Formats: sequence, C-alpha cells, structure tokens
Amino acid sequence: MGPPAPVVWPALELLGATIPPGARHELDFRGDDDFSSYLVAFRGAAPGPTLCVTAGVHGDELNGVAIARQLIEETDPAQLRGTLLISPIVNAHGFRNGSRYLPDRRDLNRHFPGRPNGSVAGRIAHQFFEQVVKRCDALVDLHTGSLRRTNLAQIRTDLREVANLRIAWGFGSEHVVHSVGKPGTLRRAANDAGIAAVLYEAGEPGVIDADEIGRGVAGIRTLLAALEMRDGETTHTAEQRLYGETQWVRADASGIYVPTVRPGDSIATGQPIATITDPFSKQRASVVAPTSGRVLGMALGQVVIPGFALFHLGIEAPAPPVSATPDDEATSSEPEEDEDPMRAELREERPE
Repeated sequence: MGPPAPVVWPALELLGATIPPGARHELDFRGDDDFSSYLVAFRGAAPGPTLCVTAGVHGDELNGVAIARQLIEETDPAQLRGTLLISPIVNAHGFRNGSRYLPDRRDLNRHFPGRPNGSVAGRIAHQFFEQVVKRCDALVDLHTGSLRRTNLAQIRTDLREVANLRIAWGFGSEHVVHSVGKPGTLRRAANDAGIAAVLYEAGEPGVIDADEIGRGVAGIRTLLAALEMRDGETTHTAEQRLYGETQWVRADASGIYVPTVRPGDSIATGQPIATITDPFSKQRASVVAPTSGRVLGMALGQVVIPGFALFHLGIEAPAPPVSATPDDEATSSEPEEDEDPMRAELREERPE
C-alpha cells in the first residue's frame, strides 16, 4: 500500500464569494431589507473546524465590536487551521444610531433564528443565521451589560452540553456561568441547531474599555489554540470558577441608588452593598446581600424604583449534569443576562 492520499482542503464558498485556503476575504452582507453589514472570512491554510465570532448584535455594545475588530487585524489565515468567520457589527442599524435596538425598537437578540417573512428583526435574524451561523461548528457571541449596567468579564452557556463546556473551558475565562439561553437569543438558536455556543459578557454599553478588549482578544486566542486552529499555548490566567446558580437583587425603595461594591467583589449574606436615598424625604435605605456570592453584574449609580434589578450575584456551585438536549424549564424567569430588565415583559407583548 502506498502513502495515504493528502487531505483535500477546498476553497470556501460563502455569500457568493470563493475564498481559497490561506486567504482572507471581506464580504458585504446585505439582506432584502437593506440590512448592510460585513463579514470577514479567514480560510485557513489547512483543514480544521469553523468558528464564528459575532459582535454588535446590540448596536451600543462597543467592547465586543472592538474585540472583533482587533481579531480581524491580527489574524493571519496562513497560520490558521480551519475557518474563522468574524462579524464585528451584526446590528448595523443599531450601531449607526448608537442604539441597542433596531429602528423599530425591537431587540435583535430576541428573534433568532428568525423568520423569512417576519418583522424587520425576524428577517435580519433569519438571513444572518441561515447564511452565516449555520455554516459554523462553534459560536462566540460578544456582549456587554445593558443600559447603564456593567458586567464582570464572564462566559455564559448551558453547561449541561458537552460541546458548550469545551468552548467555555477553551476560552479560559475565570468566571463561567451556567445559563440556558432563552428562546430567541442567538446562542440558544445555535445550540438548538447543534452548534456549540457561548456568550461572552464584559463591561458596559457605549464605552470602550481597553482592559476588557485585551482580555476578550486573549480569550479568543486561547480558544483558537484549544481548538487546534492555531499554534500557541492554552494556559489560563486564573483558575476557573463555575457558577451553577445566580440570583438578582432588586430595589425595595425609590431614590438615588449608590452601590458600595464592584463587579468581581465577593460578598457575604447580610453585607450592605448599596444605599438608596429618597431625595425628597432624605430617608435612606440600605440594600443588603440576600446570599453569599460574587457580583457578576450590576446597575451603575442612578435613580431607581422598587423592583429595579440592581445586582446579579453568582453562586459558586458545580455545573448541572450533562444532558443531551436543553430543558426549557431550566431557564430563569429573570431577564436574560444581556437584556434591559425594564423591557423584559414588553418583548412578550410585541407581535412578530
């Protein structure tokens, strides 16, 4: 018997373009509704998996856009195995307007995998999901906190799925949160389609944070090495912490909210973590931690009313047992991690 035949690694056919091995190509993504953004495809010089990195699903979340842009600038397809697809601004409408939402005030990240004849959000989601996401083996979706909220750098994913676990571990983030994506989110639609998917949260919207950008770029570099898509070490900067449970702390009073802890702080049950002062009566209420945990996300100082979500606490606990399929009942009734909690109920009232 002779030597084995060499592995054939063909050119990539994507969005009407032919991308040969070892090449980079910028693609204009224009849908039927004048949705115009772009996608950068890197076809590695050798076979390997396809990783998709998305950012700007919410148009005001700039850290993710900057992470994706830096990856585009530094990636050399000649040194890559497999295919890397990067969409730095999925919601081009929102980005141009400095808004989280689409022009009709819909949240694009509540409409995946979309519908070809649905709303604006449904159509954009359908076009992007069918033409790009379904071509991938794994997905990293980059986000920040929502309006006037900030999040500790963290990976969120359904840890019961083995494929998700591999991506979460490979990213190397210190903080990993078990969170089953709600229907309509990009990562949940990807999981439902058999694609491993994680969400990376870091920082606040409308702000460029160089430290968070550097941390996110390093995480994706580490993931590429873990997937054997590039050479390099897969060393983690810190021991990973798994949060099997999370809990929201809400305001019970109205007034000026001033937090006394920061994202990443470890807190104890009964510890004061904020004050709320009524500017008219000058009465002051103390917000105390209902449980021990770590501050994964929080509202920035502002005026609040009873029920307003102030802190998102992570409780270190083992991940749930691995299962074959997601369980809708395991999803939290609380707002999704990258959602404005004040709009959580409104999205159920909008017709598709």
